[in-house]
Amino acid sequence: MEKIGDRDPVATLKVHRSRSPLRDVAVHILYELGVYRNEEIGSVFGVGYTAISEAAKGGRRPLQADKTLAEITAGFRIDN
Repeated sequence: MEKIGDRDPVATLKVHRSRSPLRDVAVHILYELGVYRNEEIGSVFGVGYTAISEAAKGGRRPLQADKTLAEITAGFRIDN
């Protein structure tokens, strides 16, 4: 059984750095709230602050395409 600290940190960060529509939705929500700086959001997802605005834009697409996802996340967004 794998214990905390047994995983390779580089492999762990690769998971966070990979593009994923749901990650982009989460970034979009945090970005749109306007409460967090790009650096703060980036540190949560293991990416640089410059990647956040692009990920936030990418997070709009799944919300526009998936009505159920948009409804689920509506309570977390300001634009609902």
